[in-house]
Amino acid sequence: AFFSLNLVLFLLSYIPVFPAFYKLRKIDPETPRPFKVSGSDGILKVYMALPMIIIIISLIFTAIPLQYDKASLTEQLPITIGAIIFIVIGELIIKFKKIKK
Repeated sequence: AFFSLNLVLFLLSYIPVFPAFYKLRKIDPETPRPFKVSGSDGILKVYMALPMIIIIISLIFTAIPLQYDKASLTEQLPITIGAIIFIVIGELIIKFKKIKK
């Protein structure tokens, strides 16, 4: 369960990376970068959406119980609850740090 929770939180951290890539290409296309992905706007949207969809699907299969029998709930419910608890704790820490500033 610990390693599955670690995987879920690791994958969650990558979801905003792909929209950030697309937004940076839109708002600041002239900045020199060491590596640049070429393609039209439609291709860039595919490059952004496809990995996000794959990550979200893998998160659903890893963290959300799709069957409601005892074995599935015992295996996946702690991962779901743990991920929610740690996300809430992280957001609270961010909120309190902003209040102190």
